[in-house]
Amino acid sequence: MTDARHERTLVFLKPDGVQRGLIGEVLGRFERAGLKVVGLKMVRPTAALLERHYPSDEGFLRTLGTKTREAFEAAGRDVTQETGTDDTLVIGRQVRQWLIDFVASAPVAAFVLEGTHAVAVTRKLVGDTLPFRAAPGTIRGDLSADSPTVANLQKRPVRNLVHASGTLEEAAFEIGLWFAAEELHDYRRVDEGLVLG
Repeated sequence: MTDARHERTLVFLKPDGVQRGLIGEVLGRFERAGLKVVGLKMVRPTAALLERHYPSDEGFLRTLGTKTREAFEAAGRDVTQETGTDDTLVIGRQVRQWLIDFVASAPVAAFVLEGTHAVAVTRKLVGDTLPFRAAPGTIRGDLSADSPTVANLQKRPVRNLVHASGTLEEAAFEIGLWFAAEELHDYRRVDEGLVLG
């Protein structure tokens, strides 16, 4: 079992965040919250890497498809007319491909964070996946205002600036996918005694 004080999680700033010059702003928010950067690099992810990163299982795809269909319905748009189908699995595959194409389109800044409950703390700092619903004070709430309605009509993913692992298991998988063991570093921050006790 992982010591909760030394959990690790993967975060990457997507092309919209990098192109807006937000690397320092976003990284600083995590560091100020007491999370330690143990891996950091800028990379242009390949489609092959992203095919492995974004799940292709039916459950994930149907969730994407259902959210997309709901967004079209909420906007008073006909999902079949907009996507060519009302099958949530097919729609989910379309949205996943939009996401892969977008993230592969330009460099991203990837980093591994370590700290007390790093996965949950990071997700809290990032905010809701849909920026227009993200609370003020969160990264997405302060720095993005995109919506699924606009994104879906433009046939692209929601530009929500950042990816953050959702669970410890997901974090372990994603860290191994994005970073080699020698790219991760152990060191002590000067404030760790205060933060970790």
